[in-house]
Amino acid sequence: MHYTIVFVCLFSCSLFVYISCSTDDFIVRKTSAVLSLSGTWVAVNSNGSIAVKTKIPGTIHTALLYNGLIQDPYFGKNDLLYRWIAQDEWTFSKRFYAECHLLQKKRVVLIAHGLDTVSTVNLNGQVVGTSNNMFVRYIYDVKGTLKANNTIRVAFQSPVAYAKVQHEIQVLNYLIPPSCPPPVQNGECHVNYIRKMQSSFSWDWGPSFPTIGIWKPIEIVGFDALIIRDITVVSGISDGKLRNMTITLFVDAASSDTLNGTVQFILNGTTILNAKTFFVPEKDLTSKKTFVITIPKNFNVKLWWPNGLGDQPLYSLQAVFSNNQEKSFKSVKIGFRTVELIQEPVANSTGLSFYFKVNGIPFFSKGSNWIPADSFQERATLEYANNLLQSAKDANMNMLRVWGGGVYESNDFYELADKKGLLIWQDLMFACALYPVGDGFLQSVATEVRQQVRRLQHHPSLLLWAANNENEQAISGSWWPSSPELLKQYKEDYVKLYIDTIMPIVTQEDPSRNFLPSSPSNGPKTKKEGWISNDPQDNHYGDVHFYTYFGEEWNPETYPRARFVSEYGFQSYPSFQSLSNVTHPQDWDYPLNSHMKHRQHHMFGDIEIERMIASHFKLPLPSCGIQGFKDILYLSQIAQAVAIKTESEKYRRGQGEIVGGEGKTMGALYWQLNDIWPGPSWASIEYGGRWKMLHYYAKHFFSPLLVSPYRDDDNATVAVVSDLSSQLTDLVLNISVFKWSSLEPIYTESLPIKIQMPRSSQIVYSQNISGIDGLLAKSNCPNRKHCFAHFELTSKTHPNLISRNVLYMSEFKDAVGLKIPNILVKASRPFRTENSKFTFNITLKTNAIAPFVWLDSTTIPGRFSDNGFTMLTENLNIQFYSKKAVGIDALYSKLKVTSLKDTCVN
Repeated sequence: MHYTIVFVCLFSCSLFVYISCSTDDFIVRKTSAVLSLSGTWVAVNSNGSIAVKTKIPGTIHTALLYNGLIQDPYFGKNDLLYRWIAQDEWTFSKRFYAECHLLQKKRVVLIAHGLDTVSTVNLNGQVVGTSNNMFVRYIYDVKGTLKANNTIRVAFQSPVAYAKVQHEIQVLNYLIPPSCPPPVQNGECHVNYIRKMQSSFSWDWGPSFPTIGIWKPIEIVGFDALIIRDITVVSGISDGKLRNMTITLFVDAASSDTLNGTVQFILNGTTILNAKTFFVPEKDLTSKKTFVITIPKNFNVKLWWPNGLGDQPLYSLQAVFSNNQEKSFKSVKIGFRTVELIQEPVANSTGLSFYFKVNGIPFFSKGSNWIPADSFQERATLEYANNLLQSAKDANMNMLRVWGGGVYESNDFYELADKKGLLIWQDLMFACALYPVGDGFLQSVATEVRQQVRRLQHHPSLLLWAANNENEQAISGSWWPSSPELLKQYKEDYVKLYIDTIMPIVTQEDPSRNFLPSSPSNGPKTKKEGWISNDPQDNHYGDVHFYTYFGEEWNPETYPRARFVSEYGFQSYPSFQSLSNVTHPQDWDYPLNSHMKHRQHHMFGDIEIERMIASHFKLPLPSCGIQGFKDILYLSQIAQAVAIKTESEKYRRGQGEIVGGEGKTMGALYWQLNDIWPGPSWASIEYGGRWKMLHYYAKHFFSPLLVSPYRDDDNATVAVVSDLSSQLTDLVLNISVFKWSSLEPIYTESLPIKIQMPRSSQIVYSQNISGIDGLLAKSNCPNRKHCFAHFELTSKTHPNLISRNVLYMSEFKDAVGLKIPNILVKASRPFRTENSKFTFNITLKTNAIAPFVWLDSTTIPGRFSDNGFTMLTENLNIQFYSKKAVGIDALYSKLKVTSLKDTCVN
């Protein structure tokens, strides 16, 4: 039932008559009043020559794009053409109306959840605050400034100009490197002087777009008592049961008066505490209170597990504070689990282990590294993040590392990780640079870290905090030549920032998680050496980052036996479909022209990709034209996929192995999961969500049960890796040797296999290849160039756990007998599956062995159940999961099939 209520407001409304259309208004007046300022604003440049409507949250680049003043920033060389945008100053403004119930509140604040980056905030002609940190939530008191009719202006400085000025001030004392990125990146300088997304000034996988704007929601909130800002939770779990919870509420108070009231905590509908309490505000009107709650014995919860180890039950925790003035609510989703980082002596080795236990169970960490999903964060939608994280889960990953040169991701991101069982190794946002340590900078960083830890702490997916990416290694490895005096200064600054400033905040705000001073780092050894180790990449300690571009990337002996490898990888090119959207047809040629090379931001990257391809395949002919261009993209993805497969499988095999004191590898996080734009990179998923061949391979090399053959000197050796919690006593290893010229194996053998240890790696087969009784002799294969071996692992008790793998015995450019296959494709009518509303069964038929069969749906978004495989049988069935409704005819018209012998080479 609705009424019209009229009353006169005699405050700053100036006798404004307020009309409420709902009796609910009386309820609203007992809670905080919220006025969102998100929506349409106007952005104007410094001289007023450009004025555009813009959607907030958003940035100036997308505003100019949506208003038709610029083209797609990612197209061609637009990253260079549009440098002027970040070099200008922009003012965002909005007129809005505030109702009386908001103006009547005891305290009224303007909350900017994200300002990018250096700005002055003006309300009704008065400056109410400033900002200089993209990662800080700013709260400005506007009680005396807010009116019924208002104008807000947020004036942003050029981040490029600001960083330069800060550098010029600092350099009067000493230089803090690096000054500028390598020229190949086409980037801006001095990003380490400004607290914004470090990769926005360019990186070796992405463009330079220093964004400007209100990148997170902005709102005005009025309240009479307090607002619950954050909730942190530490769970007391023993013997698999929740015994107690330590819950801390962080609040913003309306005044400096002590607030008395009642607090109630409700866990999944059950009240676990209802008690009187009080808050004593600090000078800045913030306050916090910790409650230790004993959980009733009859209240049982299910434990949260990483993907592949169990389920991910989540519980709603609601906090309610009420008094005679107001009632304040906040809800979060939490999960209950324990996490331990085990760094203990290793038998037959110096150094310490480095692995994780969840709920007391040790496990191998399988995953990748996450970079920003877009240069313009407003385009990184919930749907897109869900697609990327689901892709990680579908590839059997259980961990992602949020890299330190991007952003602290949105609440949605971590909620998705909670639901999907993806543990998040969280870097703080410092990467590949040294940083100033002036008082203002450190104060800003302290606020940033404190806010982010409090915001994210309650997520069960959050694994640990790492202070930075590679900055310990940068000093130790002398990335930037310096004098002994400067090096001493850099070490002092490093300790002052990460150890003296950041570490106490993190450990105080979140005592439930480990803090790593850097990645890579050596744990206790780093601490013993004064927080900067002589060799942060020591294989006997901590985590390592390993890259090599001029070795034998398909040879497992190339790679280290480290405790945990948190970065490793190789580049490839994206698909033709991705590149064709951002380039001109005249750019589609091989050798690559300057427009394509412009997208390569890694020094010598194209040379490294071409060398890697040439090690194993024949390169496309210059006369092949567009076909040669498509072939080089395809071949690069094969080379990348097999290289990272080789490396990843070695790490998984090495989890129980010690060789020369090194080994017991318990983690493999390859670089990198996703792309920020269409271009050459280390990613397994292209910008837009298309899976590269590598991601299909990751689904196999991270599978719970893996058969992993490799060449060990002149032996064909096979290991079985199991992530399963039970013994496997009925496995069968099927061995087949094929000639490249025939679909019929020339030798087969089956062996019963037992894996007695759960979650382990075990060598189950080893056979000489070239000897008198070797595999080639057994199969009557003339030599390695003619043949390859195929291994299949099956289990009667786990019929769905089938692992297949191929052992190549020579380079493909030397293979003898390969024929050009005739591959026929047949698809069924679409039907619904768990993965997609529009699923097609696809049958492939071949008349010859077809290495690296690649199915491309071109303009139809979706993915296949498998791809990039070597086809060994005449018929093969797979599925295509389409993201949009299409018929068979439409699919046939877009579906392309390529195999190795289809390439235009010598």
